[in-house]
Formats: sequence, C-alpha cells, structure tokens
Amino acid sequence: MSQKPLFLITNDDGVHAPGMLALAAAFKDMGDVVIVAPHVERSASSHAITIYSPLRMEQISSNTYAVEGTPADCVMLAIRKLLRRKPNWVLSGINRGANLGVDTIYSGTVGAAMEGTLHGIRSIAVSSYGSARESIHYEAAAKVVRMLVERQDIMDTVPINSLLNINVPNLPFGKLKGIAVTSLGRRVYEEGMQEGTDPRGRAYYWIGAGGEMFDDIPDSDCVLIDQGFVTASVLRPSFLDEQSNSLLKAKMAGAFDQHF
Repeated sequence: MSQKPLFLITNDDGVHAPGMLALAAAFKDMGDVVIVAPHVERSASSHAITIYSPLRMEQISSNTYAVEGTPADCVMLAIRKLLRRKPNWVLSGINRGANLGVDTIYSGTVGAAMEGTLHGIRSIAVSSYGSARESIHYEAAAKVVRMLVERQDIMDTVPINSLLNINVPNLPFGKLKGIAVTSLGRRVYEEGMQEGTDPRGRAYYWIGAGGEMFDDIPDSDCVLIDQGFVTASVLRPSFLDEQSNSLLKAKMAGAFDQHF
C-alpha cells in the first residue's frame, strides 16, 4: 500500500468541472490523488446526505469516480467504502463563485469539506470569486491551497474538527494582495429572487438570480475579497451558541422545580 499522502478531492460543480481538475493537478506530485464528485452539479446542497435512495457510482478513470449524490455523500462514500486507507486531506473545490458569509451554510463545497472534518480529516473548502460570465483563474486558487497545505505550521493552528474556508479573488496569482483571516460577512439574498411565468402560464421564482450584494461589515470576508485579498476563515460543524447556551442554563436552573 502506498505511503504517500492521500488527497481526496471533491466539489459541488460536478465531476468534470475545470476548477476541481485544476485543484487535482496542483497536488498530483505531492501524493496520491483520488477524485470522488457528484456526476452533475449539486450546488447549494449544503451538508445534505441521501437516505431515501441508493447511491450509484461510476468509475470514470483510474482515480476518478462520479457519484449520483451530494458532495457530502461523495466524501462519506469515499471514506467508508471506496478508499483503502483514510485520506490525509479532503480538498473541496475549486468552486466557481465565492462562498462568503452565509453562503457557507448553503454551500455544497463547504458541506463536503465539513464531512471530512466529521471523519477527523484535515479539510479545506476553496472557491474562486468569479462569475459564469468570465474566465476563472483556477490556477491561482489552486496555488494558494497548495501553499497552505505545504505550511504545516499554519495548518496545525486549525483544529482537526474544523475546516478552513478559502475564497480567492478572480485574479492572477501575482496580483493577489495576500491572505486575510476574516470573520464571516453577510451576503444579502432578500432581493436576489426573480419572478416569472413559464410557457404553461405557471408562476416561478428563481433564487439567487439577483445581483451581488452584501452588508458592509469591516474585516469580513465579503469586504476584503472585494479588495483583492484571499480570505481564510475557520469553520466548525456546530450550530451551538455556547455563550447564549450558558446564559440559558443559568436562567433555566430550577425554573420547573415547583411543577414536579
């Protein structure tokens, strides 16, 4: 069995997406690379898993597999059934379009990396801040990820039960201003819905069809990426508000004693 580092690479844009292929190419000389990704685009699938239908998989090449499921399905299937050994890394991306602020809740790219953390594997989600109407500098984003993976001192600061979410401006590598560790901003979706009528006369509503808008929160990922910085944020798979939970616990103590 190979002793090289094993990189499990996935995405939510589909198994043939150029961003993921660029990411895989950037790591092919660092270890063993296996691609396990959805057979079609599964953007905004968050951390969903498939439980009411079977997962079907097709081997496309010696190290590439297409799964009829979500990004999180792909990571789970790879770790539990497909791979002969536990990956050293789960790399999810490179997504076409940023995953900033509350995007991290909806993102299948982040969801796949989050699944890696649940298995105790170092995981990175990476996205490029480019639109479908422009050419994407995937090679720049891939170079950023490789640089981080090679810096063990940096990655050791990220707990094994957390992931690193990276967003890269759509610029050549030499024009990036650096990496900023940021808070999560707030992308505005309320006006990003268009209404129309289909050919059969039925109304439809299209989420995400509006323009790019976000709140102006200083030092947030939404603001700094617009200034040309790569943004990095540590995320963990917990919705628990620890501070509020502690306050609630104190208030709740004895609240129902008189009823029992």
